[in-house]
Amino acid sequence: MSRATAGGAPWRRRGLVPAGVGLAYLMLAVLLCINAWRSPSLAYIGEGPDPIQQMWGIAWIPYAISHGLDPVYTHLLNRPEGTDILWSTPTALVAALLWPITALVGATVTYNVVATLSLALAAFFAFLVIRRWVPGGVVAAAVGGLLYGFSPYMTGQLLGHYNLVLAGVTPPLVLMLADEILVRQRRRPRTLGLLAALLAVVQFFIAQEILLTETIVAVIFAIVLASTHHSAVRAHIGFVLRSIAWAVPPAVVLLAVPTWLQFFGPDHVVGGAINGTDIYVTDPTNFVVPTVAQLLSPQVATAVSSHFSGNASEWDAYLGIPLIVLLVLATVRFWRAPPIRTAAILALIISVLSLGPHINVQGHPLLAVPLPWWIPAHLPVLDDILPNRLMVYVDLAAAMMLAFTLRMLWLLRASLLLNVALVVVVLLPMLPTLPAPATQLTTPAAFAGIAPTPISPGDTVLFEPFPSVDYVDAMHWQVSASFAFAMVGGYIIGPYAPGAQALQQLIHSLTASAPDVTVSAGDRGRLLSALHGLGVDDVVVGTGVRPGVTALFTRLFDAPPTQAGALTIWQVPVSQR
Repeated sequence: MSRATAGGAPWRRRGLVPAGVGLAYLMLAVLLCINAWRSPSLAYIGEGPDPIQQMWGIAWIPYAISHGLDPVYTHLLNRPEGTDILWSTPTALVAALLWPITALVGATVTYNVVATLSLALAAFFAFLVIRRWVPGGVVAAAVGGLLYGFSPYMTGQLLGHYNLVLAGVTPPLVLMLADEILVRQRRRPRTLGLLAALLAVVQFFIAQEILLTETIVAVIFAIVLASTHHSAVRAHIGFVLRSIAWAVPPAVVLLAVPTWLQFFGPDHVVGGAINGTDIYVTDPTNFVVPTVAQLLSPQVATAVSSHFSGNASEWDAYLGIPLIVLLVLATVRFWRAPPIRTAAILALIISVLSLGPHINVQGHPLLAVPLPWWIPAHLPVLDDILPNRLMVYVDLAAAMMLAFTLRMLWLLRASLLLNVALVVVVLLPMLPTLPAPATQLTTPAAFAGIAPTPISPGDTVLFEPFPSVDYVDAMHWQVSASFAFAMVGGYIIGPYAPGAQALQQLIHSLTASAPDVTVSAGDRGRLLSALHGLGVDDVVVGTGVRPGVTALFTRLFDAPPTQAGALTIWQVPVSQR
């Protein structure tokens, strides 16, 4: 046998093992998301309004680029002011890269592709990183990757936030870079610094919140290492500073303009935490009490977890009693092993931070005593971080500790049966609901190009119910119509255009006594003035509105509407625009 042949076989085997592991993760991800993949262009993975908002962003980015428009600011929502969509998590970079898929089969398929692949990629990168601390433990590392990629954080966020599932792909890569910069220092500072800058830019256009928490966790990681390895600090600090010096300038240059536009440009969000500071936090009981996101969630458990603050996609802290017991025992038994010691300390610190500014049980503050997160919760920008999402780093630490423990048991000659039983006992309680829920999309014929519509290209449409977090269907219809029209309102983060909410209040007040709607001369004047100020060309009334709304607009325009399926459409007379 030649040297080339003899040397090539191990390399081929070395590449086949990760490929096989990655393929297994992908198959599991597809099976988990199979409900959506039965009709991927008509159904999306998860539920609720956020996926529709995110699919809008997926479609908008390539549309804006191909039409020479600003991809991070749009005037097709929130007319006539427009809105900065960086606040609405458009995942601009990914949307641009997957443009061909969106163009060929639509934004819904792209959404499903990204959500499914993100689970598999997160597990795969965790597998690769864990192998650095568990040499020779391919199976153990694969189990660790499985725990992380399909953890309660990942499968919970899968219910409504594909961008946060995608963002979960990068923490293992950040950990790998941090390990190279802080500990191993085998490559040039320039290379590592530029890679860190690149990763920061990518994450900025996926989930800025996760970029912030990755930075926070990296700092905590460095502090933990420094406190447990005093003698190595002086020898390593110079390399670390040089790497940072290479990372910060390019990241700042590349992100300066979008950051300035987001925080100081038109329609930026002003003052205070968008989601509050004590809502999306970890309930202490969530560590051991499963939620509806877990397959094994008896009624006695969901009776408790259903009262957690936030919503099901944000109940990310479940670890289960078996895994917690294993982590504690592994910490005690293998404390002298640096990977276990570092991971255990990190997991404990981040778990406490995830509790938020105060201990919150069943949706109510338990004690007035502030916790460590009280400080960032009162700082600009950092106050928009949802503490419960820090659990993604706890899951990664737990995955590494599980893999390390399985490998050590194997090296200590523990039986294969014991290892298998341990994996089953630890992972079984964490199984997500199978399969993951999917939501069917419906598009009225008028917006699918099937039936004629009086809405002309470029028109501004007022939808009733008003497009918002409670009524996002109009954003999906806008995508289906290839952005042929603009709309008042929308599911946006930021202020609505002046006059939009006042118009809604006026409509609600006039229809409060429905179905007997009367429109006085003064009311008619105010309504027409509000429509004119918002530049409305068409009014579309859908389902779910008060009976008096249809009567109101019929009397306002003194003309019958056009019926398009379940939709009722009026064109605002040119004389009244």
